[in-house]
Amino acid sequence: MKKRIIIFTTLIITFFLAIMTSMYLVISNHKYLEESKNVLNEYNKVIALLLENDNGNIKSELERIESSNDMKNIRITYISKDGNLIFDTHKELINNNESYLKRQEIIEAIESGLGSSVRYSNDLHQNMIYSALKLKDGSIVRTSIAVENAKILDSINSNYLLVGVILSLVIALLLTVKITNIILNPLKELEQLTSTIASGNFHKRVKINSKDDEIQRLGKSFNYMAEQLEITMERFKDKQNGLEAILKSMGSGVIAFDRDMNVLMINPYAKKIFGISGEIIGNKLLDYITDKEIIKAFCDGKDRVEIEVNYNDDPKILKIRKASIINEPEIIGTVVVIQDITDIKKLENMRSQFVANISHELKTPLTSIKGFAETLRYVDDDETRNKFLSIIDEESDRLARLLEDILCLYEIEQKRSTVLEEFNVDEQIDKVYMLLNDQAQKKGVEIFLDTNSNCVLMGDKDKFKQMLLNLISNSVKYTEKGGKVRVESYNRDMNLVLVIEDNGIGISAEDLPRIFERFYRVDKARSRESGGTGLGLAIVKHIVRLFDGEINVTSELGVGTKIVITIPINI
Repeated sequence: MKKRIIIFTTLIITFFLAIMTSMYLVISNHKYLEESKNVLNEYNKVIALLLENDNGNIKSELERIESSNDMKNIRITYISKDGNLIFDTHKELINNNESYLKRQEIIEAIESGLGSSVRYSNDLHQNMIYSALKLKDGSIVRTSIAVENAKILDSINSNYLLVGVILSLVIALLLTVKITNIILNPLKELEQLTSTIASGNFHKRVKINSKDDEIQRLGKSFNYMAEQLEITMERFKDKQNGLEAILKSMGSGVIAFDRDMNVLMINPYAKKIFGISGEIIGNKLLDYITDKEIIKAFCDGKDRVEIEVNYNDDPKILKIRKASIINEPEIIGTVVVIQDITDIKKLENMRSQFVANISHELKTPLTSIKGFAETLRYVDDDETRNKFLSIIDEESDRLARLLEDILCLYEIEQKRSTVLEEFNVDEQIDKVYMLLNDQAQKKGVEIFLDTNSNCVLMGDKDKFKQMLLNLISNSVKYTEKGGKVRVESYNRDMNLVLVIEDNGIGISAEDLPRIFERFYRVDKARSRESGGTGLGLAIVKHIVRLFDGEINVTSELGVGTKIVITIPINI
């Protein structure tokens, strides 16, 4: 653009300079011709005066005048009143019989006393400037000069003019470049800033150096536009960041895609559900999710659907909600919200099973109590009556233990335990040993202690003791006569490690994954006989979690069981 402006401006200036130069040359030429005529006329007057004052030979006087340095290049002609050539600087023309009365300057001189003309001379074969003066006796004195000689000064002036034109053109070109830069530099800066803003840098502003003109107003408008754009983009970024934060923190997957199934947006939870890694924005959704049931749920007309899929060999239950992305008047895409409700369904099933188990566990002792109580009405035998009363008492105790374990489990799950105190782990192990050792000896089971941890924990001491009691008593219950139970504690990398190991009946590989389920019993008959409620290990698992610990169980049927608990030392 700058090049075009300079060329266009230069052409305009050159055109006007050409016109002005032409006019100058025409006017200058006319001026020099008139001045030449006036000079010749003055020569005529001087010659006439000299001839009038000299009564001698006219020819000799004219020859004397001709020889003067002032008359160099001046042709002098003297013509009689009858038109005959008396004298001429060019001697070869004196014998010319041609009448000079037909010359324009002679005619004008005869008529008005003074005449002039510019014409081509057939005698000298060049353009001449003529000036003629009529003398008192009617004769004519004429002087002339070749046009080339008259234009010597004109030529000099023309050279100056040419130099002036060239200088003017150069100056005009420099001014054009300067003015063009003044005009275009702000525009160029605007162009660069436009590219900068387009690339995402909204902080740049154009510097305004001009005062109260179009460039200044354009710069102000641009800066205002950039400022408003920056504000708008900041608001947009804030909203986008807020939306991204919401999407990242959501416990549901969110996917948006266009009509061609190109991914517009996907949050981390959706990637987790479908096992997607990396950035997939702009890619085909079908390249990452290939399950037909899921794609059908995304594309059919239902706004809400719940499906069961086996995605990547991982059974899932998904609740899918969707809505159209509308850009009036057409639908340009779809946004879907995916909830993985597999765990929720499992919890619902567990809750239902738990309620059913509680009902069953409560119904059994209550039925026994009610049955024996009704039977007592018709029994008169004291021995039988006492036996029935003993059974009722045992079932009541069993019912009380069951309710106590249910309440304990509820409190632990709700984290209602607020008793926090420091306690020594080895001391609690010793106390549990004292409680269970007599029971173990009566059964013929030996308990060995290897407590060298000397660890102190902060937490609910009673719950910790209950955990130990449940685990060690289970080992004693399920170990036959002559068996051994070993309890070990030690400190490893700022973690308390508890090991309860026995050589009892063991647990089958089929039952092992389910031992922490509520009311699950490996040996139902033995558990009921020993007064177990089926909640002991479930309570243990929750107590371990209460202390931010982990529990691992390994067992082999007929060989024994080993339980390892790891709890971080929090003091």
